[in-house]
Amino acid sequence: MILPHELIKVRRTKAALTPLFADEEKLGLAKTLIAIYAENKDKKRADLGEDLAACEELGYDFKLVRGLSAVLDSRCIFGARSFIPPPKARRLLFEEAARRPSISERDRAEIMGKVAERLGVALADLDESLYADLLDEQFLIDFREPKPDELLRLYNFALVSVVIAYSLHIMVGYSGKNEGLERAARSLGEPEVRVGSISVDLKPSKQVGLRGGKVEVLLSRLIESKDWSLRAEVAYPPRYHETRPLELNKREHGGMLEVEPVPEETIIEIKSPVRKSSFGDPIVIEDVVNKLGLTDKELLRMVEAEKVKYVRLPGVLVTPKKLEALRSGLEEVEVDDLPAYKAFMKGMGCKNPIPVLEALGYFVEFDPETRKPKVARLRRGASG
Repeated sequence: MILPHELIKVRRTKAALTPLFADEEKLGLAKTLIAIYAENKDKKRADLGEDLAACEELGYDFKLVRGLSAVLDSRCIFGARSFIPPPKARRLLFEEAARRPSISERDRAEIMGKVAERLGVALADLDESLYADLLDEQFLIDFREPKPDELLRLYNFALVSVVIAYSLHIMVGYSGKNEGLERAARSLGEPEVRVGSISVDLKPSKQVGLRGGKVEVLLSRLIESKDWSLRAEVAYPPRYHETRPLELNKREHGGMLEVEPVPEETIIEIKSPVRKSSFGDPIVIEDVVNKLGLTDKELLRMVEAEKVKYVRLPGVLVTPKKLEALRSGLEEVEVDDLPAYKAFMKGMGCKNPIPVLEALGYFVEFDPETRKPKVARLRRGASG
């Protein structure tokens, strides 16, 4: 993972740009935050947020607290706990309320009572289920607890990944052969490859999150080498319109960085704090109807009731803004290997990326030479 840009911590001088890595002095804070997450297992995300805010009130650097928390969040599974599916509860309440010209507090109580009786649950259980899928109401179901020093290294890797995402030029040196590194460099631009080194000029992009994902892959491939170095010309903060060099090497920084091993099948949904439809964005219709036991028509009626505008593609619903971001972002994925597309789609909130790719006119096939899946464009102007 990479950190949100607002949590970047660097020292900028006339001669260089230096990431402010978390060192051994921050082990105490790391232990505290890990304990907070462990203690909040089976509690609501809102409760976890209150405990994390208390750390900031104790005088800890809020950017560091939130940065470490972002790494810990990526090791959590949050989920809704309800007696009935929240979308179903809301749909039945909306349908019952629509039969009345106006709604008073008394009417609300009657409506809640009718729906609870229809569902065969207690009134309190219905009330608790209504918005159980909202972000703050979700429960911390599982937490992969890291060691404190491991957390600091994961944080440092996430920090340097987002800082390098603001680079205009990157040069890396490495020992041995590293084809994965060359592929990662091609995703960023047109690299100049020599024996033991690669340099690449980065294409202009306002999508720092997408570029950060590509940099993350590049950096993870680089630090696999027995010996490595990196120099990047970084234009951060962007308002200064000038670069500063950032330099890393294995001898000084190798022990400070660690890549989070994420199984390919594990998809982390990144949720926006902005309130949206309870079904997500994009919506893979088949996945949702199978999960909730609905028909396609029932799902579409429920989506319409939430008054969120979606564009309907083959088997997929997506908001216009997300559709534009998906299309422009996919154009920037210049390699054809499936993991690169999955990484981008994961960052865009796609739990199941393959149906969304297909709806946008892409298809997945196996390369007979590499015996690995690759992605190709089916046709121009697909789905719109």
